[in-house]
Amino acid sequence: MSRQIPAKNSLTLSERDTRERETVQGKVLFTDYRGQECALLIRKDRLTAARVLSEIAGRIGAIYIGKIKNMVKNIDACFVEIADREICFLPLKKAVFPYLLNRTYDGRLVEGDTLLVQVERDAQKNKQASVTAHISLSNDYFVISMGSRQISYSAKLEKEKREALRKRITYLFTEGVIARNGELIQEWDNLLSACSAERLAAEHISTELLPLPPTGCIVRTKAADAVDAFLQQEPLQKYFFALMEEYARLLHRARYRSCFTCLKEAPGAVEAVLQELADGQEYQEIVTDNEKLYQKLQDYCESHEDSRPLRLYQDDLLTLSSLYSIESRMETALGSRVWLKSGGYLVIEPTEALTVIDVNSGKYETRKGNEEAALAVNLEAAEEVALQLRLRNLSGIIIVDFINMAQDSSRTQVMNLLRQLTGRDRIRTTVVDMTPLGLVEITRKKTSKPLREQLRK
Repeated sequence: MSRQIPAKNSLTLSERDTRERETVQGKVLFTDYRGQECALLIRKDRLTAARVLSEIAGRIGAIYIGKIKNMVKNIDACFVEIADREICFLPLKKAVFPYLLNRTYDGRLVEGDTLLVQVERDAQKNKQASVTAHISLSNDYFVISMGSRQISYSAKLEKEKREALRKRITYLFTEGVIARNGELIQEWDNLLSACSAERLAAEHISTELLPLPPTGCIVRTKAADAVDAFLQQEPLQKYFFALMEEYARLLHRARYRSCFTCLKEAPGAVEAVLQELADGQEYQEIVTDNEKLYQKLQDYCESHEDSRPLRLYQDDLLTLSSLYSIESRMETALGSRVWLKSGGYLVIEPTEALTVIDVNSGKYETRKGNEEAALAVNLEAAEEVALQLRLRNLSGIIIVDFINMAQDSSRTQVMNLLRQLTGRDRIRTTVVDMTPLGLVEITRKKTSKPLREQLRK
């Protein structure tokens, strides 16, 4: 007697589900993956970035009053204590204009000096956290940074767009008497609006008695898109003045707080991950199936005046993970092989010292000697390498072995494309050169763990 097997219920995506699954303009998803809260950026049906929230919630960006424990001249660095027995590494090149609190700066640092420092990298494995004495504060449009008087512009902007923005910003700043000859005027009266000055005075903060260290400004990428929408000067200047007002409060508090005080906490996990995933990568909507995260995301959007849609996904029949095939996307992001549309593929192998990426011709194997075929695969591989660096959060030394090309023009074309694409990365990435053996050397600054390590419990 045969056993009857019950038929399985099939699930067909509705028109609404199909429409929601569309990711051409980009979506940031906040959901659980293997028991951990994750944020994923899906754009044009590709997973382009993924982070574990528990790993993002570090102390990068936190500002402390630290004390120099000892100077190490042979490596041009010193070690700063930011909390009881917590020592951080400070390169002297990142302390050219420190904000000292125990004495007037005379061009040198000595043991026992108390100064403001900001965490740049969390402690990892056997390495201590790294800090900088060049404090910076930022919002969506500007970065105020200590240590330089220059007004500079995001390196992610194309040359023509940067020049157009420079003219517009120069006009706004000069008309507002904020800058002169490409530098911020180093006087509080010029850098604060009348309303800001009144608010500070009401808090008994006197800028006349508050030393202003060398301070510069970076105009961020988002300002290029927003500046044309501002019909008057005030809206853009408003964001600048708000940042300078926060800067004045920070310096004032520092003069009346004790050593090891944390003057500014690091951004929360939600804020940090949105800034990291969205910087330079467009997204249209934020979606989550976690009610607690939904509330935090609401608070973030309100405080940052982010008008993009935020949606709480609720569907008993089709989970958010199933709708966007998160499981398979993450398996691909963690695998060693990445296929290209041309039929070639990448093999990505992290080691203790460096990461090796090998470009293989795959289905082009029979045409291996064809220069045009090799160039086509290498150009596609260059785009994929730039994406995988961000997606997997690879850092340190990366070696890419492209398919051999005989012509210098082909190699130049691949290198130019790789430099252009990695230049958009919010984390400093440098394409060094191509060796005589055809190996491309890349370095990427390490700020947090690779994605694979983030997912290890």
